[in-house]
Amino acid sequence: MASNQELVQIATNFLLNAPPCEFMEVVSDVRALLPSESLLNATAGSTFREYNTSQMVSVQTSKGAALITKEGEISNNEYLDPKNKQVITYDHIKQEVTGERSASGEIEQDIEQYRAAFDEEATKYCNEYYPNGVSAVYGSKVSEGIKITVCISTCIYKPNAFYSGRWRSVWTCTFKPGSGNVTSNGKVQVNVHYFEDGNVQLNTVTQKQTTSPSADAQSTAVNAFKAIGKAELNLHTSIDNNYTTMGDTTFKALRRALPINRTKINWQKVRNFKVASELNK
Repeated sequence: MASNQELVQIATNFLLNAPPCEFMEVVSDVRALLPSESLLNATAGSTFREYNTSQMVSVQTSKGAALITKEGEISNNEYLDPKNKQVITYDHIKQEVTGERSASGEIEQDIEQYRAAFDEEATKYCNEYYPNGVSAVYGSKVSEGIKITVCISTCIYKPNAFYSGRWRSVWTCTFKPGSGNVTSNGKVQVNVHYFEDGNVQLNTVTQKQTTSPSADAQSTAVNAFKAIGKAELNLHTSIDNNYTTMGDTTFKALRRALPINRTKINWQKVRNFKVASELNK
C-alpha cells in the first residue's frame, strides 16, 4: 500500500496536469480518492500556486483583466499588473483577487517607454487573434540592454461540447534601443482536452526564435510583433496540418485495417443470415 507521501505525490501530479479550466473539478475528484482530506490540504497552497502561475490564469481586477504569472510574481500571493500599474493580491485557494495596490518600485521607469509600447502592441495582437486572450508585458534592464517579456494566455471551456483548451506563449525580447536587432525567444504551449465518451488530450510545447529591427519604442514593438505573429501563425498552420493528416496516419496505425484473416466482413451477408434465422423461429 502506498505511503502518505506517495499518495500526496500522485495527487499533486494529477492536479498539476489538470486540463484547462477544469482544475477545481480535478481537485474535487482527487479529494474524494484520498483517505484523508488533510493530505490534500497540506500541500494545497504550493500546488495551487504552481498550477495558477504555470497556466498563466487570467483574473479580473477593478481596472480590467490581468495574468497570474511566474514572470510577474513578487511574493507567494502578490503579482505585478504592469498594464494597470498595480500589484494585485491573489488567493490561490479561493481562486480570486483579494487586494490591489498601486505599483511603485516594481516598474522600472527608465525603460517604461519601451515596455508600454510592447504592451500596447500585445493588446492589439490579442484582440485580433485571441478574442478571449489576456496579455501581460514586463520590462527589465539586462547586460544586453533591455529585456521585454510578453506573456499571452487564452482559454476556452465548452463543457456542453465536451472540450476545453488553453494557448500560452511567453516571448522574451532582448535588444539595445535604436541599434541592431531584437532577438525574441518564445515558448508556446497548447493544451486541448476532449472528453465526449472518452478522454483525449493534446499537450504540445514548441520553442521559437525570431529577429526584428530595433528602432524607436513604437517601431521596435510593431516590428517585434510582426515577427511573433508570423511564428505563431506557422505553429497554428502546423497543428492544423497534423490534424488533417492524423486520420490517415496516427489513427490508422492504432487499428487493424482488416480482420486477422485479412478479409473484409460482408455485413449484408451477415444481415441476411440474421433475417433468415428470425424467420425460421
